Amino acid sequence: PRSAHGLSGNWLAYWQYEIGVSQQDAHFHFHQIRLQSFPGHSGAVKCVAPLSSEDFFLSGSKDRTVRLWPLYNSGDGTSETAPRLVYTQHRKSVFFVGQLEAPQYVVSCDGAVHIWDPFTGKTLRMMEPWDSRVPLTAVAVMPAPHTSITMASSDSTLRFVDCRKPGLQHEFRLGGGLNPGLVRSLAVSPSGRSVVAGFSSGFMVLLDTRTGLVLRGWPAHEGDILQIKAVEGSVLVSSSSDHSLTVWKELEQKPTHHYKSASDPIHTFDLYGSEVVTGTVANKIGVCSLLEPPSQATTKLSSENFRGTLTSLALLPTKRHLLLGSDNGVIRLLA
Repeated sequence: PRSAHGLSGNWLAYWQYEIGVSQQDAHFHFHQIRLQSFPGHSGAVKCVAPLSSEDFFLSGSKDRTVRLWPLYNSGDGTSETAPRLVYTQHRKSVFFVGQLEAPQYVVSCDGAVHIWDPFTGKTLRMMEPWDSRVPLTAVAVMPAPHTSITMASSDSTLRFVDCRKPGLQHEFRLGGGLNPGLVRSLAVSPSGRSVVAGFSSGFMVLLDTRTGLVLRGWPAHEGDILQIKAVEGSVLVSSSSDHSLTVWKELEQKPTHHYKSASDPIHTFDLYGSEVVTGTVANKIGVCSLLEPPSQATTKLSSENFRGTLTSLALLPTKRHLLLGSDNGVIRLLA
């Protein structure tokens, strides 16, 4: 007999795909099966961040809210899930949201950084820019066991703050006499030993977090850097408005791999093992390899599964699902 607990429809199709697929399969397979929808934001979704357990995820939006959503298999793939908590203390569009794993706090930024408790929604600390004329342009959280947040401001200064203590930990200048523009993206290495900043000029700077020394600065792209991720083994992945996605070794001069998108730049991407899953405003999902030989495959999202324009993307590596945020405020879970 049919019961309310049985998986049916899209979820059933998804599990039929998954049965027999080895859990050690190194490749990300995108079947374009819609599993759930998360409506609620009234503005474009600017950022999506799964929590480490993959049972919940966070989303930040132009509507000045951050929402915490549950991620459980439910319904037939057409069901809509309500947020577990809505954080409403931001005054402007939220462009960053992430989790400080060690203390289990949420960090979100709209130009000011808010640290808050995801269980109660209570604001624990708020940090305004040090100078109102110099806004914060990028934020990153340090991996566990660190409890620090790194913030870049429009004067090319990088500041580190420990969420447990008042005041600043460190302050480093990244410009070094150059004028590389605004810091658009920050990424911290999995060990927490280095941080890389990507500028609007296409310049990238690598900094040692323990000494504050700039290890390297180089012209990485010809356009604005849109996103950077740091991977195990001192590998960096960067995408730019010049339509390129580039893989670097931290201290090697030449890139390891270079992908060029013909039609539109890759404005959002995430990592799955030795692959990069990419998204563009033309609603194309791509999978690129970080290994030899470089390979790339792209899929256009169907309007049945995804409406609007793709604004943000996050991967759930254990579940092998994609969270896709759109300009209409709806987030969709696809496999």
